[in-house]
Amino acid sequence: IRRAITFADSIFVVIVLLIPQLVLQIVNLSVPNVRMGSVEILEYDEGRYICESRAGPYVLIVGIVLAAIPFVISLIINIESKGVPDKFRELDEIVASMTSSFWMLLATLPTVGMIGQTQPNARAYLLAASVLSFVLPLSYSIAQARLQNVTMSTGHARDDAKSKEKERSSFQRQSSTLSDISTSQRQSKRTSQILKAAEETAVMGKMFDTMGSKSKAVDMNRGILTLFKVEGDDFSWEAGFTFSEIHSLGPKCLEVVVKTLIGSSKLWQRIFFSNPDDEEAKRRCVKCCMDALDIFDKAPAKTQVSDRSVIYPGYSLMSNIARTMTYVPPNNMSREAFELSLGENFVKETQYQQYHQCRALAFQADVMKRQGKYEDALSVIDEMKTIYNPHLHSRVLMKEYVSDHCVEIIAASTFWLHHYGRNDEALQLCDQVLDTMLPEIAATELLTKLNVLIPICRTLANQRNTSNAKKALELYRTHVSDPVALAGGKAHPALGKRVPFMIILKCYSSGGEAYDYDDLSTDVAYMLNRNDPAWFETTCLTYIDAAWSTRCAEACLCLAKMTGCISHDESSALIKEGLKCLEESANTLENEDGSVVNSLAHSYYSQILSELENLSAPV
Repeated sequence: IRRAITFADSIFVVIVLLIPQLVLQIVNLSVPNVRMGSVEILEYDEGRYICESRAGPYVLIVGIVLAAIPFVISLIINIESKGVPDKFRELDEIVASMTSSFWMLLATLPTVGMIGQTQPNARAYLLAASVLSFVLPLSYSIAQARLQNVTMSTGHARDDAKSKEKERSSFQRQSSTLSDISTSQRQSKRTSQILKAAEETAVMGKMFDTMGSKSKAVDMNRGILTLFKVEGDDFSWEAGFTFSEIHSLGPKCLEVVVKTLIGSSKLWQRIFFSNPDDEEAKRRCVKCCMDALDIFDKAPAKTQVSDRSVIYPGYSLMSNIARTMTYVPPNNMSREAFELSLGENFVKETQYQQYHQCRALAFQADVMKRQGKYEDALSVIDEMKTIYNPHLHSRVLMKEYVSDHCVEIIAASTFWLHHYGRNDEALQLCDQVLDTMLPEIAATELLTKLNVLIPICRTLANQRNTSNAKKALELYRTHVSDPVALAGGKAHPALGKRVPFMIILKCYSSGGEAYDYDDLSTDVAYMLNRNDPAWFETTCLTYIDAAWSTRCAEACLCLAKMTGCISHDESSALIKEGLKCLEESANTLENEDGSVVNSLAHSYYSQILSELENLSAPV
């Protein structure tokens, strides 16, 4: 981050570190009780004078401690830690400097002790050398090397218009002095310099992201993309790259541009999720991801890229955007046609790529599911299952794509099968997921477990027998509810969706009888006083084919049915709350023209509405 810190900031840090030492020395000179003074020492009947502090060695000890603080800080900073790039660590240089200091001290201090006061000049030189041995090795190993590196590379990083102009004039001067080098060689050298500057800037951006400064990380990415603008302009998130600039990209440059755009899209998405009112962040998130896909598709250098997996995260991210955000597809395409083409292109790009192909097929099945083409989605899942090996692929997919979307879509399909009357297949697939896929998901991946277990537990609970309901409750409690309770505030906010479904499972497994009274009272109070984020409604619909409000209405329905366990007033309040939830469901699940958004979710809504209306009707 050194190159991103201004000179004024650097001076400020130095002053802050020097202030305690300066204050100490000023006190040492100003306060009579600690001021250095001349003291007569009688030795062998002869007197001599030395400078000595009346405060004893304490001031000297404090001074040494304050002098050591910057070195201790540098060592702490350079301790290996997760999320800090190796490029920022200088532990090897610090160790080399300390080794040099040690050997210098080993040579000077014993000599000082041996000559004593017999050679005052030599003693003074040796003491000065001892002191300098602390400073000069560090200056040479770290400061001089970094200063040289910054001097050589600053001209190549075009973070703003001024640095860009310097870079162009530098290249022009270089071209005039190297007239014997061919144009292609000069271009190759220029490309390597730009790639090096891009790599260093990327490390800075990653460091800013690690520290939580997403806006600065985005600025670093913008600086990287500016390096590849050939028209002399700064990169603009809105304008992107021109057709000629895309065609001028070589294979390595294409990889950097695509990776940076995808990384920028992820940063903008996180900024948007932290502030859903930030429309600019949402727009730029979508634009960056679409630009990455478009540039990779159009660039002639694509055929020379050795590792085409550079674009796969872009497809996966676009899948996430399509599920959780509103956007306008490019080229006046309909959203349905755009997403179908994305799925087809992703599958085509990942052919023969094993787990990447599994991820692409999961994306394609999800697109079909969201468009109501469940039979087509099931066919794609069957194809995916011929490739997908949970033991080999699950953890790799989690590392590459944050979540194992393959097991999530397979688990989701269990409820589709149940809904469409293929109950035996659904139960068989439930067993397969629980036996071979769920064990491969790490215990800490609670959100993935939630997405996997909800459709399976829902399928089991809908068998309408106590044994399957108890099995579903035990699974949900063991893998989701209890671990989330232990995680407390560290759990993902989306895991707040777990409570109503837990209530439903407890009611089903109790067979309509009262379960633990304290639990029952707590659950009733929760359903009548909950305050849920607005995004629960749409994300629940996207991931589990049910509106969040419908899920809450069912929980109210289950509790209201326990007439012998709760008061009449509580039962009436629950029915009223359930019907209120279903009003929200109607708005979520039906378009203005009366068409249904999600057929499975609407069928579920209709079922709960019918039961609640029957329960609320006067006897």
